[in-house]
Amino acid sequence: MKYLVLLILLAACFDRSDSPEGALRDFTNARLEKIVDRDFVVSRTTGKMRVSVESMSDEEFKTFSDLRNYKKDTFKIISKSCQDKRCYVTYSLGYREGKQADQASWLSEVKKIAEIVWVEGKWLIADVSNIKTYHETSDTIEVTP
Repeated sequence: MKYLVLLILLAACFDRSDSPEGALRDFTNARLEKIVDRDFVVSRTTGKMRVSVESMSDEEFKTFSDLRNYKKDTFKIISKSCQDKRCYVTYSLGYREGKQADQASWLSEVKKIAEIVWVEGKWLIADVSNIKTYHETSDTIEVTP
């Protein structure tokens, strides 16, 4: 009996894709692991984010979706605030430039807030806002074009 309770508690701790955090984690992982197509992004977004993706030219979307040069380091949920069918999830995402960790020329960590909305039986990402970005590099960072 004691092991059954422990198993249930452990299962409750894992994010599932039918939770706001799970939907966000699945979307972020897919974007950093492969090139996603417009249908994939549109099917997982709503509101401002969906309008933004649908209004991108093909060239803009190609730039937005091709993240092959970035490797995810960390993904942490910091906090979640939900009311009815709308959640705001604050999270941190760490990534490296380069396909292999030993070839990374810079590291970045971004802190973001995602608005995630329950629409027709699934959680969709409505908006993502940056709060803070941290870059670490041994190279010079060019801030002007």
